[in-house]
Amino acid sequence: MYLYKNRYSVYYGRICSPKRLVALGFPFDFKFSLETKDRNIAVRRCHPIVSAILHSLDNFQPDRENVREARTKITSLIHSLKQQFCSAGIQPCTITGETSSPKPRTIKNADTKWQKAFIASKEKTQISRLSIHQLDQRTRDFLSYLKKRKLTLCSITGSDLVEFSHHLQARNQSAKTKKDYWQAAKQFVNWLVMTEHLPKNPFSGVTTHFRSQKLADQQRPKWSPKQLKSLLLSSHFQQASPSFRWTSLLLIHMGLRPSEACQLRISDVCCENATLTITDRHSQQKVKNKHALRTLPIHDALINMGFFDYINARKTARKATLFDWEPTGQDHDWSKGFRVQFGRVQSAIGMPASARPTAYGFRHTFIDALKQLNVAEHEVAEIVGHHHAGMTYGRYGKRLSMPRLREIMALFDIDKLPVH
Repeated sequence: MYLYKNRYSVYYGRICSPKRLVALGFPFDFKFSLETKDRNIAVRRCHPIVSAILHSLDNFQPDRENVREARTKITSLIHSLKQQFCSAGIQPCTITGETSSPKPRTIKNADTKWQKAFIASKEKTQISRLSIHQLDQRTRDFLSYLKKRKLTLCSITGSDLVEFSHHLQARNQSAKTKKDYWQAAKQFVNWLVMTEHLPKNPFSGVTTHFRSQKLADQQRPKWSPKQLKSLLLSSHFQQASPSFRWTSLLLIHMGLRPSEACQLRISDVCCENATLTITDRHSQQKVKNKHALRTLPIHDALINMGFFDYINARKTARKATLFDWEPTGQDHDWSKGFRVQFGRVQSAIGMPASARPTAYGFRHTFIDALKQLNVAEHEVAEIVGHHHAGMTYGRYGKRLSMPRLREIMALFDIDKLPVH
């Protein structure tokens, strides 16, 4: 047994398992944070924990006990004893060294307490409320899995996480969703290590891959030419508000994200140069990332349909925004109103909710059309606001000229979309 400091000068205790028990499956050692930078306090806190661990190891009977359960029992005991640390850093309450497991409620409450603290820390960052909600849901799902396996955050090992990955693989969910649940759990545990709640990261060295049954280009539904015509020629679309119709047409002909189109302002459009700028310069505007900041030529089809006339009408009405959408919720979601109305129009023209592409699917259709025309990937990436995957174009390449952007944009023709 010995004490050591981590890079933050916090004391840890460590005790090695006997070789005979390591051969049976016990960890090589048990490490635990003493949650203090004072050596005198660390010594007093370490002694009862070490005594309890040794007592458990000495009394382990391989012919009667399961190694996994015994290991979990010890790590749970360590966690329980640490709960007795006094906040002022003085000597903890005395203990008897008994090895009986703490009540499950204590462990559950501790893990839940850490999960709530993790979410609270994320709420102080700049990530959206939706991301916070998803992290909360996915980390609670992770704790639920541990509870069913009679594991705790203090007891999990790399092998336990491999089993967790198998559990996710067996779910009837998309590969992306499975990966998101895995990454949420990993982010949670990384935070526990960073905040000194766990001495080491069990995710270290554990890799997993979540494969979808579908190819990458099949995972996001796109619009077929027949579906597009059904939408655009319907009376429900024709009779919708100008804001709804022009937002939809921008998504179709320019591959914008719904949030990008819905938050546009009159000042973002230059009629003289026939360009449109995706920006976050206004206080209520935001973009997905720095790659989304871009200036694009307005598609000729939009100009021929009277887009500039619509803009002039907005100017005459002294409107600052291009459309009538307003940001909603704590995240200032500009596209919520549009997406709700879009779903209603789809239902009205007979597109069932369970089997129809979304408004975001227009973007997939736009990208696929340019791909089928053999437009270089880095050129399409610049138009739609994606990150250049390669260093050559991503780091050293310059932005495409406006004539080249206009040339590429003109290639998209709604009447010549490929039929798959």
